Amino acid sequence: MIEASIRWRSMAGVWRRHAVCLLRTWKVALTWFLIEPAFVLIAMGAGVGRLIDELPGHGSYAEFVTPGMIVGMAMFHALFECAWGCFNRIQQSTLETMLTAPVSVTELAAGEVLWGGTRAIISTLAVGSFALILGWLPLAALPGVVLISAIVGLQFGAIGLCFAAASPTLSTLTLVFTVLATPLFFFSGSFFPIEVLPAWLQPLAWLAPLTPGVHLARGFAVGAFDMSHLWSVGYLLLLSVGFFPIAVRLLRHRLVK
Repeated sequence: MIEASIRWRSMAGVWRRHAVCLLRTWKVALTWFLIEPAFVLIAMGAGVGRLIDELPGHGSYAEFVTPGMIVGMAMFHALFECAWGCFNRIQQSTLETMLTAPVSVTELAAGEVLWGGTRAIISTLAVGSFALILGWLPLAALPGVVLISAIVGLQFGAIGLCFAAASPTLSTLTLVFTVLATPLFFFSGSFFPIEVLPAWLQPLAWLAPLTPGVHLARGFAVGAFDMSHLWSVGYLLLLSVGFFPIAVRLLRHRLVK
Protein backbone atom coordinates (compact mmCIF):
# COMPACT_ATOMS: atom_id res chain seq x y z
CA MET A 1 0.00 0.00 0.00
CA ILE A 2 1.23 3.51 -0.88
CA GLU A 3 0.03 6.53 1.08
CA ALA A 4 -2.26 8.85 -0.86
CA SER A 5 0.02 11.82 -0.28
CA ILE A 6 3.74 12.30 0.26
CA ARG A 7 5.03 14.99 2.58
CA TRP A 8 7.76 16.58 0.51
CA ARG A 9 9.55 17.91 3.57
CA SER A 10 9.91 14.38 4.98
CA MET A 11 11.14 13.02 1.65
CA ALA A 12 13.57 15.93 1.33
CA GLY A 13 14.87 15.19 4.82
CA VAL A 14 15.87 11.68 3.74
CA TRP A 15 17.56 13.10 0.64
CA ARG A 16 19.34 15.79 2.68
CA ARG A 17 20.74 13.20 5.08
CA HIS A 18 22.42 11.35 2.20
CA ALA A 19 23.69 14.59 0.65
CA VAL A 20 25.40 15.56 3.91
CA CYS A 21 27.05 12.12 4.10
CA LEU A 22 28.34 12.48 0.53
CA LEU A 23 29.78 15.93 1.19
CA ARG A 24 31.73 14.53 4.12
CA THR A 25 33.41 11.94 1.87
CA TRP A 26 33.51 13.84 -1.42
CA LYS A 27 37.21 13.14 -2.04
CA VAL A 28 36.60 9.39 -2.00
CA ALA A 29 33.39 9.75 -4.02
CA LEU A 30 35.25 11.74 -6.68
CA THR A 31 37.22 8.61 -7.56
CA TRP A 32 34.08 6.75 -8.57
CA PHE A 33 32.28 9.76 -10.01
CA LEU A 34 35.02 10.85 -12.39
CA ILE A 35 38.37 9.06 -12.31
CA GLU A 36 37.20 5.47 -12.87
CA PRO A 37 34.66 6.36 -15.62
CA ALA A 38 37.27 8.58 -17.28
CA PHE A 39 39.70 5.67 -17.57
CA VAL A 40 36.99 3.40 -19.00
CA LEU A 41 35.82 6.10 -21.42
CA ILE A 42 39.35 6.73 -22.67
CA ALA A 43 40.05 3.00 -22.98
CA MET A 44 36.92 2.39 -25.04
CA GLY A 45 36.91 5.63 -27.03
CA ALA A 46 40.61 6.13 -27.69
CA GLY A 47 41.69 2.48 -27.42
CA VAL A 48 38.98 0.44 -29.13
CA GLY A 49 38.08 3.52 -31.16
CA ARG A 50 41.49 3.32 -32.85
CA LEU A 51 40.65 -0.18 -34.08
CA ILE A 52 37.10 0.70 -35.14
CA ASP A 53 37.31 3.90 -37.13
CA GLU A 54 33.63 4.31 -37.88
CA LEU A 55 30.39 2.44 -37.33
CA PRO A 56 28.19 2.50 -40.44
CA GLY A 57 25.36 4.93 -39.75
CA HIS A 58 26.70 5.83 -36.29
CA GLY A 59 29.84 7.92 -36.86
CA SER A 60 33.05 7.38 -34.90
CA TYR A 61 33.15 4.65 -32.28
CA ALA A 62 34.09 7.14 -29.54
CA GLU A 63 30.99 9.23 -30.28
CA PHE A 64 28.86 6.07 -30.41
CA VAL A 65 30.04 4.60 -27.12
CA THR A 66 30.02 7.81 -25.05
CA PRO A 67 26.21 8.13 -24.49
CA GLY A 68 25.98 4.46 -23.56
CA MET A 69 28.89 4.78 -21.14
CA ILE A 70 27.33 7.83 -19.49
CA VAL A 71 23.91 6.22 -19.02
CA GLY A 72 25.50 2.93 -17.94
CA MET A 73 27.50 4.71 -15.24
CA ALA A 74 24.32 6.46 -14.10
CA MET A 75 22.70 3.05 -13.72
CA PHE A 76 25.60 1.70 -11.66
CA HIS A 77 25.60 4.71 -9.33
CA ALA A 78 21.85 4.58 -8.66
CA LEU A 79 21.84 0.80 -8.32
CA PHE A 80 24.81 0.74 -5.97
CA GLU A 81 23.44 3.51 -3.76
CA CYS A 82 19.91 2.10 -3.47
CA ALA A 83 20.88 -1.57 -3.33
CA TRP A 84 24.17 -1.82 -1.45
CA GLY A 85 23.76 1.46 0.45
CA CYS A 86 20.16 0.80 1.51
CA PHE A 87 20.97 -2.78 2.51
CA ASN A 88 23.70 -1.52 4.83
CA ARG A 89 21.33 1.08 6.25
CA ILE A 90 18.76 -1.66 6.87
CA GLN A 91 21.34 -3.88 8.58
CA GLN A 92 22.53 -0.99 10.76
CA SER A 93 18.90 -0.11 11.66
CA THR A 94 19.40 3.35 10.19
CA LEU A 95 16.17 3.21 8.20
CA GLU A 96 14.21 1.90 11.19
CA THR A 97 15.52 4.80 13.24
CA MET A 98 14.48 7.26 10.52
CA LEU A 99 10.93 5.90 10.74
CA THR A 100 10.71 7.14 14.33
CA ALA A 101 10.67 10.65 12.84
CA PRO A 102 7.58 11.90 10.97
CA VAL A 103 8.52 9.88 7.89
CA SER A 104 6.37 7.16 6.33
CA VAL A 105 7.75 4.13 4.52
CA THR A 106 6.63 5.62 1.20
CA GLU A 107 8.39 8.91 1.95
CA LEU A 108 11.49 7.02 3.05
CA ALA A 109 11.49 4.99 -0.17
CA ALA A 110 10.89 8.12 -2.26
CA GLY A 111 13.80 9.88 -0.58
CA GLU A 112 16.08 6.91 -1.20
CA VAL A 113 15.09 6.63 -4.87
CA LEU A 114 15.39 10.40 -5.34
CA TRP A 115 18.91 10.21 -3.94
CA GLY A 116 19.69 7.41 -6.40
CA GLY A 117 18.55 9.71 -9.20
CA THR A 118 20.73 12.49 -7.80
CA ARG A 119 23.76 10.23 -7.80
CA ALA A 120 23.01 9.42 -11.44
CA ILE A 121 22.87 13.14 -12.29
CA ILE A 122 26.19 13.85 -10.55
CA SER A 123 27.81 10.95 -12.40
CA THR A 124 26.43 12.17 -15.73
CA LEU A 125 27.65 15.72 -15.19
CA ALA A 126 31.12 14.47 -14.25
CA VAL A 127 31.55 11.98 -17.11
CA GLY A 128 29.66 14.21 -19.56
CA SER A 129 31.98 17.14 -18.85
CA PHE A 130 34.97 14.92 -19.49
CA ALA A 131 33.41 13.74 -22.77
CA LEU A 132 32.83 17.37 -23.78
CA ILE A 133 36.52 18.13 -23.29
CA LEU A 134 37.45 15.15 -25.49
CA GLY A 135 34.97 16.27 -28.15
CA TRP A 136 32.93 13.07 -27.97
CA LEU A 137 29.68 14.68 -26.83
CA PRO A 138 28.14 17.91 -28.21
CA LEU A 139 27.43 20.58 -25.62
CA ALA A 140 23.85 20.90 -26.88
CA ALA A 141 23.28 17.21 -26.09
CA LEU A 142 24.30 17.41 -22.42
CA PRO A 143 20.97 18.69 -20.96
CA GLY A 144 19.04 15.92 -22.71
CA VAL A 145 21.51 13.25 -21.64
CA VAL A 146 21.34 14.50 -18.04
CA LEU A 147 17.53 14.31 -18.13
CA ILE A 148 17.58 10.75 -19.44
CA SER A 149 20.21 9.72 -16.88
CA ALA A 150 18.08 11.19 -14.09
CA ILE A 151 15.09 9.07 -15.12
CA VAL A 152 17.34 6.01 -15.48
CA GLY A 153 18.65 6.78 -11.98
CA LEU A 154 15.12 6.84 -10.55
CA GLN A 155 14.30 3.59 -12.32
CA PHE A 156 17.35 1.70 -11.12
CA GLY A 157 17.13 3.36 -7.72
CA ALA A 158 13.72 1.71 -7.32
CA ILE A 159 15.07 -1.59 -8.66
CA GLY A 160 18.01 -1.41 -6.25
CA LEU A 161 15.69 -0.70 -3.35
CA CYS A 162 13.63 -3.77 -4.26
CA PHE A 163 16.73 -5.94 -4.02
CA ALA A 164 17.93 -4.26 -0.82
CA ALA A 165 14.60 -4.93 0.88
CA ALA A 166 14.33 -8.52 -0.37
CA SER A 167 17.93 -9.75 0.00
CA PRO A 168 18.60 -11.78 3.17
CA THR A 169 22.39 -11.39 3.04
CA LEU A 170 25.00 -9.14 1.48
CA SER A 171 26.33 -12.00 -0.64
CA THR A 172 22.87 -12.42 -2.18
CA LEU A 173 22.89 -8.75 -3.08
CA THR A 174 26.01 -9.18 -5.23
CA LEU A 175 23.79 -11.00 -7.73
CA VAL A 176 22.26 -7.61 -8.59
CA PHE A 177 25.54 -6.61 -10.21
CA THR A 178 26.72 -9.96 -11.61
CA VAL A 179 23.36 -11.14 -12.98
CA LEU A 180 21.58 -7.85 -13.71
CA ALA A 181 23.78 -4.75 -14.02
CA THR A 182 26.78 -6.17 -15.89
CA PRO A 183 24.78 -7.99 -18.62
CA LEU A 184 22.60 -4.89 -19.05
CA PHE A 185 25.68 -2.72 -19.42
CA PHE A 186 27.00 -4.86 -22.28
CA PHE A 187 23.79 -5.89 -24.06
CA SER A 188 21.74 -2.66 -24.05
CA GLY A 189 23.45 -1.05 -27.02
CA SER A 190 26.11 0.72 -24.99
CA PHE A 191 29.15 -0.71 -26.79
CA PHE A 192 27.74 -1.98 -30.09
CA PRO A 193 24.47 -1.60 -32.03
CA ILE A 194 21.77 -4.05 -30.99
CA GLU A 195 21.33 -4.87 -34.68
CA VAL A 196 24.57 -6.89 -34.69
CA LEU A 197 23.21 -9.34 -32.10
CA PRO A 198 21.65 -12.64 -33.21
CA ALA A 199 18.05 -12.18 -34.37
CA TRP A 200 16.63 -14.16 -31.44
CA LEU A 201 18.48 -11.98 -28.91
CA GLN A 202 17.55 -8.57 -30.34
CA PRO A 203 13.97 -8.44 -28.92
CA LEU A 204 15.32 -9.30 -25.47
CA ALA A 205 17.94 -6.57 -25.77
CA TRP A 206 15.29 -4.00 -26.73
CA LEU A 207 13.24 -5.01 -23.67
CA ALA A 208 16.20 -4.64 -21.29
CA PRO A 209 15.56 -1.86 -18.72
CA LEU A 210 18.71 0.06 -19.67
CA THR A 211 18.12 0.01 -23.44
CA PRO A 212 15.57 2.87 -23.69
CA GLY A 213 17.88 5.16 -21.71
CA VAL A 214 20.88 4.38 -23.92
CA HIS A 215 18.79 4.74 -27.08
CA LEU A 216 17.41 8.13 -26.04
CA ALA A 217 20.78 9.46 -24.86
CA ARG A 218 22.32 8.51 -28.20
CA GLY A 219 19.45 10.28 -29.95
CA PHE A 220 20.34 13.49 -28.10
CA ALA A 221 24.03 12.97 -28.87
CA VAL A 222 23.53 12.65 -32.63
CA GLY A 223 20.59 15.06 -32.75
CA ALA A 224 18.28 12.64 -34.56
CA PHE A 225 15.06 10.98 -33.38
CA ASP A 226 12.49 8.64 -34.91
CA MET A 227 9.44 6.65 -33.76
CA SER A 228 11.62 4.15 -31.91
CA HIS A 229 12.62 6.95 -29.53
CA LEU A 230 8.97 7.67 -28.78
CA TRP A 231 8.56 4.02 -27.77
CA SER A 232 11.68 4.32 -25.62
CA VAL A 233 10.23 7.33 -23.77
CA GLY A 234 7.05 5.44 -22.91
CA TYR A 235 8.90 2.29 -21.89
CA LEU A 236 11.40 4.19 -19.75
CA LEU A 237 8.66 6.09 -17.91
CA LEU A 238 6.64 2.91 -17.43
CA LEU A 239 9.58 1.11 -15.85
CA SER A 240 10.49 4.11 -13.70
CA VAL A 241 6.97 4.36 -12.26
CA GLY A 242 6.29 0.63 -12.14
CA PHE A 243 9.10 -0.47 -9.85
CA PHE A 244 8.47 2.13 -7.12
CA PRO A 245 5.30 0.61 -5.57
CA ILE A 246 7.04 -2.78 -5.53
CA ALA A 247 9.97 -1.23 -3.68
CA VAL A 248 7.63 0.39 -1.15
CA ARG A 249 5.81 -2.88 -0.49
CA LEU A 250 9.04 -4.85 -0.02
CA LEU A 251 10.58 -2.16 2.19
CA ARG A 252 7.47 -2.00 4.39
CA HIS A 253 7.53 -5.78 4.77
CA ARG A 254 11.21 -5.60 5.78
CA LEU A 255 11.01 -2.69 8.22
CA VAL A 256 7.52 -2.78 9.73
CA LYS A 257 7.22 -5.79 11.97
